[in-house]
Amino acid sequence: DLVCTQGTLRCKMDEVCWDHLTAISELNKDLAGVAGVLVPAAPGVLGCSKGMDCKIRHCRKAVDGYLLAQIGTTTDPRNCEERQALVEVLSSGMLLALVDCLGTLDFEAQKDAARLFSALLRLGTPTNMDAQIAAYVDDIPEVLEMLLEGLTVPDLALHCSQMLISCTKSAEIATVLLRGGAAPILIELVQNPNFDIASEAYSVLRELLLAQKPPAAKFLEANFDDFFSSFHTLLEVQNYFAQRQVLQLLVRMLLDQSFKDVMRRYVANERFLQIHMNFLQHDSNSMQIAAFHIFKIFVVIPQKSCRVRQILFRNKEKLLCLLDSFKSKAERGTGFARDLQVTLHELSRVEAPGRNPSASRPEHARLVQQAKQQGNVGHTSSKPPSC
Repeated sequence: DLVCTQGTLRCKMDEVCWDHLTAISELNKDLAGVAGVLVPAAPGVLGCSKGMDCKIRHCRKAVDGYLLAQIGTTTDPRNCEERQALVEVLSSGMLLALVDCLGTLDFEAQKDAARLFSALLRLGTPTNMDAQIAAYVDDIPEVLEMLLEGLTVPDLALHCSQMLISCTKSAEIATVLLRGGAAPILIELVQNPNFDIASEAYSVLRELLLAQKPPAAKFLEANFDDFFSSFHTLLEVQNYFAQRQVLQLLVRMLLDQSFKDVMRRYVANERFLQIHMNFLQHDSNSMQIAAFHIFKIFVVIPQKSCRVRQILFRNKEKLLCLLDSFKSKAERGTGFARDLQVTLHELSRVEAPGRNPSASRPEHARLVQQAKQQGNVGHTSSKPPSC
């Protein structure tokens, strides 16, 4: 029975493989002559692409069928036909053609093209071709450039966003995006007055920074000043929704262990401290709490820069009074309540630059360790730097 079952499975897999290979080959021929642009085509032009719509949909279903069958887990990827199909996709420039033809398709066909693009990228894992796909995208920069350009077109922003997010699922392609300057472009688009464009750009930016944390952290460390100079412009826009999302994204990055070196550099900057001190006084409770989760790192981290220590000491009484008012927002026993308690304790002990805090008591050491564990502040010396 087991032999029979395996034979039946093999036949089904061969059928899916062949259907998927044939569909890709046929669609490649149709896409070869397409020279679309990333703007919606005129109604008359859309009619010319109707025949292609069905083939894109059929090809997408064939690739989805392959992925659902999980052929890569039961066959040798070096010998299976789906690997041959993916080689054909890359050599024929099908990924670029799918992006290039978006403007000539109707809405449903655009959805299918975006899903097919994402499915083709996902084929790389079971066929052991992730590196080849990343190399293709790196060698043909027009693929990502056109997707980023498509984000600026309201009718295409949703589809281009989905395709870009699918690119962030691969560490190699995410690295190509970061190296190609996608981050500052996305930051600029988040400020677009068109809500759809701005929200889709934010979704891509969030995934670019959080989906593949090691390459994102490496990029931020290498481009720290330029990135945060651009990123902080998002906190200056007069848009509550955008500011809140950006603060929450920043909290997730700084409190993540993958970004610990970025965090340490961030909290050593007195200008950044002042930004979040101002947000502590925001009219919105949500904004205040988001800002607090960043501000607490400046306070709790043992090794503070001289300027940060000076600002905290000079404003200590006002900050203590302000944070004390946050107690009404904190439910007893919650993480926020515990963080608030530790932050108030540590802030009360901040001394002027050049002076050591009072002797380290066991209670102080326990609270600092607790704050480290909750905020992923990391291990640093409790001795303040000499000023």
